[in-house]
Amino acid sequence: MQHLQDIETRLDQLISENRLLIAARDEAEDKLRNTTVARRKSDRALNTRDGDLRDRESEVEQLKNSVEWLQKEISRLTQENEGLTASNSALAAAHAAEVNSVRESSTRELADLQSQHNQLSSQIEDRVRQEIESALAQKDIELRRLRTELEEARDKVKELQQQIAASVHDNALVFRDEEYFDAACQKLCGHVQSWVVRFSKHNDKRRCRPLSELQDEKIADRFDNALLDGSDPDAYLSDRVRRRDVFMSVVMTMVWEYIFTRYLFGMDREQRQKLKSLEKQLGEVGPARAVHRWRATTLTLLSRRPAFAAQRESDTEAVTLEIFQTLSRILPPPSHVESQLLDNLRKIMRVAVNLSLEMRTQLAEFIMLPPLQPEYDTNGDLARQVYFNAALMNERSGLTNDNGELEAQQSIVRIVLFPLVVKKGNDVGEGDDEVVVCPAQVLVARPSKDKKVSRMMSGDRMSIDPTRSVHSIVQSITHSVAPSSMMDMSNVI
Repeated sequence: MQHLQDIETRLDQLISENRLLIAARDEAEDKLRNTTVARRKSDRALNTRDGDLRDRESEVEQLKNSVEWLQKEISRLTQENEGLTASNSALAAAHAAEVNSVRESSTRELADLQSQHNQLSSQIEDRVRQEIESALAQKDIELRRLRTELEEARDKVKELQQQIAASVHDNALVFRDEEYFDAACQKLCGHVQSWVVRFSKHNDKRRCRPLSELQDEKIADRFDNALLDGSDPDAYLSDRVRRRDVFMSVVMTMVWEYIFTRYLFGMDREQRQKLKSLEKQLGEVGPARAVHRWRATTLTLLSRRPAFAAQRESDTEAVTLEIFQTLSRILPPPSHVESQLLDNLRKIMRVAVNLSLEMRTQLAEFIMLPPLQPEYDTNGDLARQVYFNAALMNERSGLTNDNGELEAQQSIVRIVLFPLVVKKGNDVGEGDDEVVVCPAQVLVARPSKDKKVSRMMSGDRMSIDPTRSVHSIVQSITHSVAPSSMMDMSNVI
């Protein structure tokens, strides 16, 4: 390669010299022409300039000699250039052949390496697959063992529960555990959602009345308070899909207010106040376990009276009509489906009433906490936001599978679809430990406000670990739930 570069350099030099010679030749030819002209002039002035002519002829001879020499030099350089060109062509051909040879050799080596890589990859994949299958087999064996232990533990728990029930010699009480109330809350939530969807769909072609047109400010406040982040309720109600979330929140707030805040739903107010006062007096002098057993037994027996059943049915009908009329004020349903919707709502309210009675007749206190409400300052502006808390809430839109991520992002709660349900005390009515039975079902504020997502998720698991205590975190989540004092049943009338 160095020799080739030297030849190319020499060739460039020869070409440069050739150009110079050509320029000199052109210059000589120009001089020759000038000499011819001068000769003609000298012929005309031959008689007067003989001496000059001889000088000119001598100069012409010299120029001819120079031209001859230059022509010979040009011929020599031309031959040398042709030789260099031929040598360059031979070197280029040899270089191309060498490049092709190297390329073919590299291609063969690359093919060999690819073959070896594929073989190694196949071997590694087979080995990894075998190790994974072996690990999965071991995990399956461990899972089967754990399931067996879990079933044995469940059987033991059931046996202990039966022993506890037998030891108290009380056939009047029906004991339920957290899983039962979790499933019952899930069932109630699903029923209310299904009914709200049907109620809204019957009016798909109609728009809700603006809240400003409602004469009853209490009803307008119910819909306004359903949105915790300060969103415009009329904007939500104008959307035939998103308005279902507001309806759901309003219905469950009224269910909590009219059913789950009662000392015992279906009992007249005077009797409720007397029993509540008596329970408070007993709690001041007796052990909590005995007081809770007295409450559970007394309320269970009272709820079985025929007069109580009649009063309960009457109160259930009143709650049903109140909820239906509240929704109808903002979105009147077609007349031909009113009776059907009302009958379905009546059945759902009976489910809610039965759930509230079962919660009140347990030795432990099962409490549905009040739904979150927005707080406004004196200027009517939102005073604070409600942030998502993964320990006490579940995001029900289906847009995320990780509640912890929402808490880490400090997502803002927009709507509470179903209130938080907790258990206070153990199964025999002792202690003040608080555990989550059913987390609050909420929707968080999303950046994309126009995205429409179905809220119906019948298979959604609402519960989190029921053994997780909320006593230690209630004080730190004042922006998420009511304070711990709200869990005290002393506020129940």
